[in-house]
Amino acid sequence: MKTEKRGARRALRLGSLLALGGMLALGGCNLVPEAQSDPTRFFVLSVPAVETIVAAKPPVVHLRPIELASYIKSKPMIVRRSNNEIEFREYARWGEPLEFGIGRVLREELLARGAASEVLATGLRAVEIDYDYELTVRVLACEGGADGAVYFRATWSLATTGATAVVVSHGDFRATDLKWDGKNEASLASALSQAVAALSGEIATALAKSKG
Repeated sequence: MKTEKRGARRALRLGSLLALGGMLALGGCNLVPEAQSDPTRFFVLSVPAVETIVAAKPPVVHLRPIELASYIKSKPMIVRRSNNEIEFREYARWGEPLEFGIGRVLREELLARGAASEVLATGLRAVEIDYDYELTVRVLACEGGADGAVYFRATWSLATTGATAVVVSHGDFRATDLKWDGKNEASLASALSQAVAALSGEIATALAKSKG
């Protein structure tokens, strides 16, 4: 009788251990993390359609490297929440360095408008290719507002060439009347593209006046 009871207890313990092992195995499977897709999206500035304005003799322009305010140099897109608070959208990033994107749009816009016959690639010097004007652009703001506003500000100057270079035109451009939906960063990229295009228009007008 005692032998039967011991056997029953051993069988009960063995069954309990097997059940516990099965639970641990199932629990272990549940602990394995599932692969997650990368939610990051990448955006670029685009070139809006413009009306071509052909000047009588478009100048050759050397576009210097675009200068950015230090906080704009980050890859994530920026949303301003207040005068002193900004948010970096880590999952919404520029697909190229922002200074390259702005330079690309400026170049394509000035050529499309007929304001310049050639816009020299960044880095070329006067000793390599002759040009009529040197264009300097400093971007001080390039972000969206949490309320749907668009903040884009850039100072620029056009200077003649040579040892006695003279600034013939300059400006402090601020985008106006531009909005984005406050949620979709593609909407912000589109609005900022329009801002750069408007800056290009201002510079194109200055180039036309400078040539007389």
